Amino acid sequence: MTKRKNFIRSTLAATCAALFVAACGGGGDSGGTGTLRTAMTDAPACGYDNVFVTVDRIRVNNSANAEPDGSGWSEVVLDRPRQIDLLNLQNGVIEELGEVTLPVGRVQQVRFVLVDNATADPADIDFDPDADPALAPNHVVFSAGGTEDLKTPSGQQSGVKINVGIDVAQGQVADLLIDFDACKSVVEAGGSGNYLLKPVLSAIPRLSSGVRGSVADALVPEGVSISLQQNGELFRSTAPIESTNLDENGNFILSQVPPGTYDLVVTAQGFITKVVTDVVVPEGVLVNLDPDLTTAVDENEVVLVPATVQGDADGTVTNTDATKPATFVDITQTLSVGTTVVVDSAQLSFETFDTNGNVTGMGDTAPYLFDFLTVDAPEVAPYTPNGTFNYAIDTAVEGQYTVVAVAEPVDAAPVEQTAPANFDPGYVGTTEAPREVITNNFDLSSAPAP
Repeated sequence: MTKRKNFIRSTLAATCAALFVAACGGGGDSGGTGTLRTAMTDAPACGYDNVFVTVDRIRVNNSANAEPDGSGWSEVVLDRPRQIDLLNLQNGVIEELGEVTLPVGRVQQVRFVLVDNATADPADIDFDPDADPALAPNHVVFSAGGTEDLKTPSGQQSGVKINVGIDVAQGQVADLLIDFDACKSVVEAGGSGNYLLKPVLSAIPRLSSGVRGSVADALVPEGVSISLQQNGELFRSTAPIESTNLDENGNFILSQVPPGTYDLVVTAQGFITKVVTDVVVPEGVLVNLDPDLTTAVDENEVVLVPATVQGDADGTVTNTDATKPATFVDITQTLSVGTTVVVDSAQLSFETFDTNGNVTGMGDTAPYLFDFLTVDAPEVAPYTPNGTFNYAIDTAVEGQYTVVAVAEPVDAAPVEQTAPANFDPGYVGTTEAPREVITNNFDLSSAPAP
């Protein structure tokens, strides 16, 4: 099914708002006050229909080293704690959270505070209209059916820290846009059946530049992820719109993108990866991947081919330190053209639980598993603004991946270890071993504390 090239109204409104607000910001000044406006957006989630989080307040400080109970804090306090479905904040949609008047200066630290399921009073919460108020304020709804409460580790009660550098100028409006990565923030604790909410947050600029395109309708329910990357660093990601309106179904917008050159990476479990290299995003331009806007057909609509061979990458990450920073495992692939792309990623959990599912402490080892990785070679095309993309199979990198374990403390450089995971494209499964399994174990002990 083809789609007409029409913007989604809410997305266009969000893009226009970002364009206006960017013109309101200012640089450093002395004396007086300015305004900090806060909002939130999201990257795609994995295997969920809804990811509900409930925001209590946002705290800001001009000192990067201020303690949570120290001085100098100002707060954006919502009228009532607001429950938000993160999956409604994709494809350029922004949730405005509020604003606060601040002395002129530079905001260097933000703490994002969510309510705690155990202590929240439901009578105080502004619930999302699509949520069941009988469920916990923070919970997920699985695509396969069922729900699960999201437990919040005790260390987050003072708020999740984000280091920023936002100048508040006299009489001007500065913007804090928080990117809440639902996919990485919802963490299943090994095979315990417990789910944790460990927010992965970043402060991003409000920009009008980005990329828009579409994927085939049949792919929309397959968990497709579309991202813009630079040599393995992910800048923006989203999922295609799922809608009964066939003109909108499958469309996507990667918004708030800084000007630059990116690789567009499209992945879905069970399908061969597609990459469009060297996509140029000029300042202030929403790049349309469709080269011909005069027809109803998107000539560069993404169609993924089912994988023929798959494999599993698993292992453990050990950290014997008492305090552990946020820890992730990425699966990357380096293409023949030299660029590296991330094809999958997950945050790990070291938490331990009692029989009632309550967090009891921290263990020293966390497992990871990426099952059903595509072994088939990716399809790669150079970007062209004036024609259809000419994909070629990158056979030289067929089945070749790198597993990257990384500890990411807030106030120190990441600590990283890598190991190869090169699968045999000719592997023939058996009943006992349907897929090749490659195991790599890592030890990140003595990584800097968070």
